[in-house]
Amino acid sequence: MTKEVTVLLVDDHIAVREGYRLLLAQFDITVIAEADSGEQAFNEYQQHKPDIVLMDLSLNGMNGLDSIARIILHHPDARIIALSMHDNSNFVTRAIDNGAMGYVLKSNPSATLIKAIRHVHRHAQTFLCPEVATAIAMEKIMPENNKIARLTPREHAIFLLLIEGKTRNEIAHTLSLSTGTVSNNKARIMQKLAVDNMVDLLKLSLDYKALKHNHIK
Repeated sequence: MTKEVTVLLVDDHIAVREGYRLLLAQFDITVIAEADSGEQAFNEYQQHKPDIVLMDLSLNGMNGLDSIARIILHHPDARIIALSMHDNSNFVTRAIDNGAMGYVLKSNPSATLIKAIRHVHRHAQTFLCPEVATAIAMEKIMPENNKIARLTPREHAIFLLLIEGKTRNEIAHTLSLSTGTVSNNKARIMQKLAVDNMVDLLKLSLDYKALKHNHIK
């Protein structure tokens, strides 16, 4: 007989938690505690010591990534599976670096989530859903300088001006674009290059020697 698995479910939407709770109950997986914030997740883990934590990454207050790190800091043996809408490899890497043992997309079939819980519970080994595993593999095999090649011509032009330190208004004026278009393109650039801030973007540009290719006047 399959051993019952206990779960701490962390999500800031009541309806979502209810749906997961009903789903998991069909597979002898019992939600013994719930939390709607990173802070509460830590307290509930301390009290209940569940077999598995299902951690939504998008939480109000302390986000899921920080909550994972806090739980692992105090309970290194905690087995945490990140639940996310994001298949960006940067999110995955940060979750795993912070101590998550699994990463499953909210859009995945329920069978994938059940498989992740069983795998992490039985083997204490990393489980990545297929989409995320593929993204990570592509990151590793793709030559680093090809990251820049992912950018469209407009994104590349904005990228080069960003790393020169130009402001949004300056970029908009130089390229005859609206400031909103510049902001939207900047967000896509950061996602495609898997960076979180301008410091990382500048470091990446130096690594690729992008500055010497800047022909924008």
